[in-house]
Amino acid sequence: MSSYRIAIVGSKEAVAGFALLGVDVVPMQETEDAVTELMRLKKAIRIEDGRERNVYGIVFVAEHLMTKLSQEDLKRLSRGALPAIIPLPSHHGSSGYGLERLKKIVERAVGSDILK
Repeated sequence: MSSYRIAIVGSKEAVAGFALLGVDVVPMQETEDAVTELMRLKKAIRIEDGRERNVYGIVFVAEHLMTKLSQEDLKRLSRGALPAIIPLPSHHGSSGYGLERLKKIVERAVGSDILK
């Protein structure tokens, strides 16, 4: 049976406490460094029952890092089902990015904005 790990990427102050919950903590301050780490987490695989499987099922990312991603980086990170990359408000507060992203995903899936 597969089990996936969870990671969180953000400033040291925002993510440090998650280590107590067993989450892999990746402290980052700059978006450029975060993109590199997110790609590393996305490409992390393990061999299970003779098949390649993703190590991470979910990667949480501080919103302030996600808002600065280029469209190309966002497309690269969005390819494939796993890991799910989820923006979270950080200690900087919410920018609304996560809700807007969720609205776009739901609109593509359903055909209209049901989260108005």
